[in-house]
Amino acid sequence: MPRGNPAPGRLDAKKVLVRTLILKSKKDLEDQTVVVYPPTFCNWRLLLAVMVITEVSVVLVGLGPGGFTGWLWFAAASIYAQWMALFCAAGLCVISGWTGRFSSDGAWVFSWLMVLFLSMVFSFAAWLGAGISAPGMVQDDVGTFVLKNVFAVGLVAVVFFRYLVVRERWKAELLAQSEARVQALQARIQPHFLFNSLNTIASLVHDDPENAEAATLDLADIFRGSMRRADQLISLEEELQLARQYLDMEKRRLGGRLEIEWRVDELPSGAAVLPLMLQPLLENAVGHGIQAHPEGGRLSVYGRSEADQVVITIGNPLAPEGFSAGGHGIAIDNIRERLVYAFGPRAQLLTNQDNEQFYAVMVVPYVEYSDY
Repeated sequence: MPRGNPAPGRLDAKKVLVRTLILKSKKDLEDQTVVVYPPTFCNWRLLLAVMVITEVSVVLVGLGPGGFTGWLWFAAASIYAQWMALFCAAGLCVISGWTGRFSSDGAWVFSWLMVLFLSMVFSFAAWLGAGISAPGMVQDDVGTFVLKNVFAVGLVAVVFFRYLVVRERWKAELLAQSEARVQALQARIQPHFLFNSLNTIASLVHDDPENAEAATLDLADIFRGSMRRADQLISLEEELQLARQYLDMEKRRLGGRLEIEWRVDELPSGAAVLPLMLQPLLENAVGHGIQAHPEGGRLSVYGRSEADQVVITIGNPLAPEGFSAGGHGIAIDNIRERLVYAFGPRAQLLTNQDNEQFYAVMVVPYVEYSDY
């Protein structure tokens, strides 16, 4: 059968592979069970959250019937509630090493019971102290006073614990969805690159077997380097080597039509980058800027280090008007999403052009690969 579009009823092999990998990522996400244990209450951010929740609870009590009786009451209630909250948090900090002996649900129940016990001890001590230092200040008997406090603290603790569980599960779900999305983006890149590379090798087999063998070895090296998790980082030196091997393959196919200019001596070889970060951009440059011209053209790769950033610019001739190889914007968007996922909003992929050249400018924060 001649080459061209798949026969009616046949599935494109690239689409099948991509779809399979995306579905697998979704299934892995659905199969994940997020187990959340109580956090340690020994860090200041969580203590600050406890204090805020406590103060909000005091305000809500004051807004109730017969609650707010003056600013003196509000000050005394706030001080008392904050000291009780910090006492309970300190107790949870002490027992944080024991919660791992229980199941997730058991650890939360144990922590809640500990909060009830600590609030009961604190309330009883406060009632005795008030009776000695300020007789008549507390109108309730010891049982009623302690019961009211334990009930209020237990109710607030249930709400707060539930919030912590929901928040951690939400964060875990967002992380899992992001990882699945990045795997899907990586899946779009690898099959496309694989099929183009195989076409390159096939075109060399009959005319130049030695170059076909060298191209096959280069392809093996590239895929050996790309067999990593989509979010795993590699050194910039390794990524540049993968990019050189890819362009060597294209050079074998295009011959004198492809000129390559490398100016990357100023780049820090130990910087951490994403695997196959440059290859899709180089593939775009070849497909849209070199192959579009019968005489070919020059592809340039410039690199520099600026302060705490690494900047890599890939330039290629503009395609003639009306030429379209397809897939240009998709590759740009995929790389941009991968960069933001790995490095945050400081990472950028910008595009620009003048009358003759198209430029893709990649900016990533400088992070030493050795730190990983």
